[in-house]
Amino acid sequence: MTRLRRAVMRRVDHVWDLGWANLFGAALVGFFLWLALMPLGDGIDQLRAERWGIGGTVSLSRCAIDDWARGDPWRCGGTFVSADATVRIDGVAYEERFDDDPRIAGEPVSRAARVSGSGASRAWPPGDGWQASLIGGIFCLFLTAMVLGWWVHPGGGRPAPAPTTRRGPRSAKPPARLRMRRRRR
Repeated sequence: MTRLRRAVMRRVDHVWDLGWANLFGAALVGFFLWLALMPLGDGIDQLRAERWGIGGTVSLSRCAIDDWARGDPWRCGGTFVSADATVRIDGVAYEERFDDDPRIAGEPVSRAARVSGSGASRAWPPGDGWQASLIGGIFCLFLTAMVLGWWVHPGGGRPAPAPTTRRGPRSAKPPARLRMRRRRR
């Protein structure tokens, strides 16, 4: 327990000694944490919807193309109704890749969807789309842990220098050249 306490205190002292440089470390860790939470949150919600959620259909009433995403995904909203009609959620968000506007001529479109529960705010298309988001989020969490370790490590990422050792064994008598000098005097 004392070794752990000493190790933690050494890291706390190191971070304390950094002073204003802590702003850079905290910003970097915060950025990687934010980067990890976006796909991780979506992946967990998709996993819950796929494995333990409620299946049904979503009627898309409004859609717009998402300019920030890769490809041409459409971000839509509508009303989710479960397959047995016991759960109805108004205003759920739904995202899927469509070729064109899914609401042709302004008519609502029904798509198969799953939600994680009765209070969900997002509906997901059925399938294994959660895997990529979850793996990406876990990878970003790993990067966050690496950056945090780099920030609080007292060595600054460099390994500690090896202790110096004497070469050869110590002998009881001095070398021959030193013995000769003593005799001459």
